Amino acid sequence: MAAPSGGWWQRRGGFGLYELLQSWWRHRVSFIISLVTTLAALTIYYFAFLGERPTPIFVFLQRLEFDSLDTRFRYRPANATPADPCIVIVDIDQQSQEVLGKWPFSRTHFAKMLDILREDGAKVVAFEITFDKPDQTVELMRKIWRELEARKKNGEPIDPKYETWLQQLVAENNADAQFGKAIDRFGPVVLGSFFLKKEELTGIDDATLDQYADLIDWYSITRTAMNPTTGKQDFLEMVRKYDQEGTLFAATVANIPALANPDNPEKTSIGFFNIVPDQDGVLRRTLLVLPFGRSKDINDWQIFGSLEIQAVRLYLGLPTTQLSVNFNQIGVASVNFGDKQKIEPDYTGHMQINYRGPRGSYTYKSIADVVTRKFEPGTFKGKIVLVGASATGIGDQRSTPYGGIDYPGVEVHANVIDNILHQQFLVRGAQQALWDFLAILFLGIPLGIWMALVQPRWMWFGAALLIPLVAVDYGAFLRGWWLNFTIPAMTLTGNVLLVSLYRALVEEKEKRKVRAEFGNYLSPEVVRRLLVDPRLVDPKKTDITVMFSDIRGFTTISEKLDAQELALFLNQYLSDMTRIVFHHHGTLDKYIGDAVMAFWGAPFEEPGHATKACNAALEMIQRVRELQKQWEAEGKPKLEIGIGLNTGVVSVGRMGSSLRRGYTAIGDAVNLSSRLEGLNKDYGTHIIVNETTYQAARNDGIVFRELDLMRVKGKLQPVTIYQLMGRQMDFAADGSAETVRSQVEMFARARELYRNRQWKAAQLVFQEFLDKWPKDGPARVYMERCQEYIAAAPPANWDGVFVMTHK
Repeated sequence: MAAPSGGWWQRRGGFGLYELLQSWWRHRVSFIISLVTTLAALTIYYFAFLGERPTPIFVFLQRLEFDSLDTRFRYRPANATPADPCIVIVDIDQQSQEVLGKWPFSRTHFAKMLDILREDGAKVVAFEITFDKPDQTVELMRKIWRELEARKKNGEPIDPKYETWLQQLVAENNADAQFGKAIDRFGPVVLGSFFLKKEELTGIDDATLDQYADLIDWYSITRTAMNPTTGKQDFLEMVRKYDQEGTLFAATVANIPALANPDNPEKTSIGFFNIVPDQDGVLRRTLLVLPFGRSKDINDWQIFGSLEIQAVRLYLGLPTTQLSVNFNQIGVASVNFGDKQKIEPDYTGHMQINYRGPRGSYTYKSIADVVTRKFEPGTFKGKIVLVGASATGIGDQRSTPYGGIDYPGVEVHANVIDNILHQQFLVRGAQQALWDFLAILFLGIPLGIWMALVQPRWMWFGAALLIPLVAVDYGAFLRGWWLNFTIPAMTLTGNVLLVSLYRALVEEKEKRKVRAEFGNYLSPEVVRRLLVDPRLVDPKKTDITVMFSDIRGFTTISEKLDAQELALFLNQYLSDMTRIVFHHHGTLDKYIGDAVMAFWGAPFEEPGHATKACNAALEMIQRVRELQKQWEAEGKPKLEIGIGLNTGVVSVGRMGSSLRRGYTAIGDAVNLSSRLEGLNKDYGTHIIVNETTYQAARNDGIVFRELDLMRVKGKLQPVTIYQLMGRQMDFAADGSAETVRSQVEMFARARELYRNRQWKAAQLVFQEFLDKWPKDGPARVYMERCQEYIAAAPPANWDGVFVMTHK
């Protein structure tokens, strides 16, 4: 067996490596475009999603990604992330204000609520409320008591019974004391606090702010430097990052000492409920821990936990010593709940909230129903109870991925507690960034190589990769991963669009070649429209005006010239005639030797096509007269042409075989146009048109002369033919308008006598016509006919129709 003529990679039997490399090299510019697109996407990804301070344009991209994340939340099925039933919300709603009184109502209701929750078995109660001022509902009685004490000091007599009654009344309505005792009885209670930024401190004196800071100092979290030798510097760096993130606060607002008793921080605790929204105002992250202090020495500052962190600590039954924050030179490393749980937030203590569902995903109970015991026993048994407000005017309404601004803040905290307990925060970290990086690379370079190799019609497949990209990102989201969609999608679409655009522009060069080639046969406007709408060339029946032009005596001319001279002679003539056809928006059908076939009204329909054909025919005759002078000076034969025009319905379109097709017109109207061109030899004219063309163009400033009523060979129905003489404006310009009018009138008068069989009278008029215009061919033809009919008259049934016996 003979060895193949080359390695396997060079064989042409299949699309081997050699052919693959050759094809890739031809389209290497497409690959370079993909490579640049990929590098640009990776750069944008880094600065928009990994950099510390994105510019406004990158913030815009972040918002696009936020929108894509929000869309995933909205279309996630409810059963994919069921809410933990051990979390219940006691709501200060509109009903509670109707039952318990206008907000802020007496804290005795909170005291009663805690006692009832304790009796029902609730495990932890957390308040998304700060009780920073004493209860005001008993203030009037306190004022009376102070006045009573003042009178006693002044020696005024006081009724002992009245004093005892008032003292008892004040004691019974001391809401803060009752609430404080209820907290002590319940045990694991988290009171809410919040931090203030510097611009929010207007009107608050430093002494008050220092007092607030002292009140929460008891509830700080143990901080542990992972590298003790650099611990102080690491803490300073972490505080700097909080400041850069915009989550470094200047002051706090704490609960009154009667409620937040630092003597027993193992049971009663304080947690902040500040949550900082993203740039678009939507809450997607939660702040779990933050550094705070009033000292100028930052190393004296403490770390404090959020409402959720403290609630989970109490729910797990951990002492304060087992709740700690580890940090290093990067920032927060972990939040540790002893050996039971460990959370790894980002370097500023944030975690992405994995919302369990839209508003109402957790069980809500009105505080009015709790205080009045209108609930099923065991409703709160072993559960974490969050107390917050949703009533209009007092509710903490937030914007979440589910849209609107009606999501209660207390339910946001419920979601965070749920995420902590089940370790189901939405994960967005280094591993996810790596997947994003790989997705950008895959949708950039390999896709670019593929698009550089395939034919342009397969480019849509690249865009279709958006579907699996959406599926992968959504599937990862269902499993708790947040993969970036915006930049990979932009990489994909940018890759496809730019490469497609480039290849389209390159292919446009080929189109220009085609356009130039077809420009030799079709008008530029026709070519343009065909490129826009190829359906224009589909076969159809339509009304057009067909032109046939032919050189008279071409055989004699060809005998006088050699082959080279004849080719140059004919090329010049056909080029000039074709330019005139195109100038008048006609379509060149074909060349038949020295004959030219063209038509108007297709491939696109337009009014006035008969007039355009007439104007083109007149300009062709004028150009031939100009060429005659040139050829005569060059010693070449004199050239005359005849033109036939006919308007009618034909079949026009792309026709032919599977091997070769052309755009042409067929039908009786085409055949008749060819017959009309041949009649010019018989009548000594240059342009003859059918009656249909005459009727279509007669009112457009064109002068016709009726020539004859005749029956062409192969047709039974006679047709009226006309000589196209010229344009009225041309006759007016050269002063021949009156002469032409006289010619038309005299010729018509003579033909009328001819049709009435008055041969001798007609002969005299035609003779008079020839005396004035001796070169008029039609008059000479009729003179000869009159002589023949005088010698031998036609039959009695003669209808004036002249029968054409040749093609």
